[in-house]
Amino acid sequence: MNGKNNEVQVPAKGNAPAFPEYPPCQAGCPINTDVQEYVRQIATGDYGKALEVILEVNPLSAVCGMICAHPCENECRRKDVDEAVSIRALKRFAVENGDWPEAGKLEVSRSEKVAVVGGGPAGLMAARELARLGFPVTILERTAECGGAVANFIPLYRLPMEWLRKDVSLVAGSGVEIRTGAELGRDFTVDELAAEYKAIVLALGLPISRGLPIPGAEAEDVMLALPFLNNAKFHGYKFAPGRRVIVIGGGNVAMDVARTALRCGALDVQLACLECREEMPAFEWEIEEAIDEGVRMYPAWGPKSIQLDRSGRITGLELQECLCVFDEQKRFSPKFSDSVRFIDGNTVILAIGQANDDLSYLAESGLQLNARGQLLHNQRTMQTTRAGVFACGELVAGPGSAVKAMSDGRKVALAVKAYLDNVPFDAGLAEQFTTFDALSPSTIEKVKRIARLPVPLLDHEVRKTHFGHAETGYDERMALCESRRCLDCAAGAQVQDEICAVCLTCLRTCPYDVPHIDADGVFTIRNEECQACGLCVGICPARAIRFRNQYVELALSRLGAAVEQAKGNGPAAVVFCCSYGAFAERDFLKYVNNGKPQNLAVVRVPCVAKVEVQNILEAFDLGADGVLLAGCQQEEECTYMEVAGWAGKRAARASEILAQIGIAGERVRYRELTVDQVRDFSGVAAEFLSEINDVSNVGGGENK
Repeated sequence: MNGKNNEVQVPAKGNAPAFPEYPPCQAGCPINTDVQEYVRQIATGDYGKALEVILEVNPLSAVCGMICAHPCENECRRKDVDEAVSIRALKRFAVENGDWPEAGKLEVSRSEKVAVVGGGPAGLMAARELARLGFPVTILERTAECGGAVANFIPLYRLPMEWLRKDVSLVAGSGVEIRTGAELGRDFTVDELAAEYKAIVLALGLPISRGLPIPGAEAEDVMLALPFLNNAKFHGYKFAPGRRVIVIGGGNVAMDVARTALRCGALDVQLACLECREEMPAFEWEIEEAIDEGVRMYPAWGPKSIQLDRSGRITGLELQECLCVFDEQKRFSPKFSDSVRFIDGNTVILAIGQANDDLSYLAESGLQLNARGQLLHNQRTMQTTRAGVFACGELVAGPGSAVKAMSDGRKVALAVKAYLDNVPFDAGLAEQFTTFDALSPSTIEKVKRIARLPVPLLDHEVRKTHFGHAETGYDERMALCESRRCLDCAAGAQVQDEICAVCLTCLRTCPYDVPHIDADGVFTIRNEECQACGLCVGICPARAIRFRNQYVELALSRLGAAVEQAKGNGPAAVVFCCSYGAFAERDFLKYVNNGKPQNLAVVRVPCVAKVEVQNILEAFDLGADGVLLAGCQQEEECTYMEVAGWAGKRAARASEILAQIGIAGERVRYRELTVDQVRDFSGVAAEFLSEINDVSNVGGGENK
């Protein structure tokens, strides 16, 4: 399945182009991962399909499942109800539980070879997308393996290396050639590359830690963040006994440094930064986890000097109170008070930002730099000042997340193709889309509150003693519960105006007041407010309402084949059941696929409230001897309302119609099952089959 199968084309106005409309979560993802789709696949127990959707657009799926900044969660409309869906944790669950595909080599359809210099997130994305476009691609990476900062500096307690290597292996398996230990400026030049490749992409990243010009910064026990993290990760660095570490910086790298220092044997770790607690640039969860592990923090205190004893050894850090970090124009311009304080320590690690390598060697190949030594490039075409040489990622955009760098890598692949096709390209116009606004307050009031499940962590006293993965992640039950919190934004009801009779039945039925009459008397179904419960679909007398996606229709389309397989082995029985909760667990699916009786057909639908009377009657028309609507005693994570009432009414109505044409109404049953009954469904099935067999034997064939 294509990861963008849920796109809806927005009608163009005048000569304006039509852009896909994404749910807010997908719009918030820099690479537009179809979040709604893979969360839905997890919710229905198809973890392989969920992984397939993720892999469609993301060459670092495992990486993003474990360390992504998850901007998608910032846009999730669930956050306006209670808390955002835990999307990153669900991605990790899919990564760990889905079946990974074999890497398939992509067909080369273009003769022009492309070189990508740098194997970080931007470079890996650019290479994979270029390979998909048919180009032969080579990545040249200066270190021992691809991944950039992710590989070289992200601590193992956040990302075990085997998962990064799994991602990279898929890129390599697609046909991208990867050469490691090959450094631009040392092993080859741009001119040498240009002799072999028709286009060159520079995705070099920011591998240098910034220093700090304060007194004492040249002392022996002052360290830089990135070399320290690399040394700890790959060379088993340990502090000598008695090391008391002070970290300067308030970003994510500073949190990694502080937490890594504890794992490297520091006696204690303190952290000081210019920003106040609310303005610290590190992610909130990173700060909280560092505090849990024992890092003491001094926000809004900037470094004034590193204090030394007479022998030049560090004794501590003098701090000065910071009143503000930026001026009114948002420029970095910290202001300090006269208040000072001193914290003890004998080791200082600077984590105040990253920078480029010295790029002066590029000027020899015709690439211009600005006065600060930064590479000049055209943001629209993504080209440098040398034709055919492109730049992307942190090299030109500055520090950012891995997923943001991948977004840049995807655009640069399109830019390269446009250049080689000799057509114009504008990165600002690439991959445009629309989305919709937040839920209305009236809808928010009606949506069921369901608490977000926190991602399990090892106990802080245990995790800070080693580099094992700190997050243990969701188990199956937790993933199924959390995925059900998704609101299925704009995936639900859609009215067909040409046949709508404006009878207002849907308005009286909808528990969320989605059908709406405005002040002018105009009737609309506000799709962006719909919660996809489906109650209006079955109740509409004109059949004018349909789901915007095809999942219900697809599920019900399997009815004919299911009934056919159940015939000839005793009374043919059909079970319509939910696709969520316990009905999505591995054990239930194993029973359905391999353990159920041959005369039992199971049709999983997105909630039994979506099974209409005509579906039940159709089962009998196809040859079924009995139908069971297997609902659930609504589990806490179920977002739908009034399920039991509507499912029961439809089963009862189908029974009445069958009785009117001479078929025993007892052949239709509706049951609400507990979680334990779903998990032991063989008992439920045996009881139902016995009941249908008894009904079938009463009066011979008079009911058929």
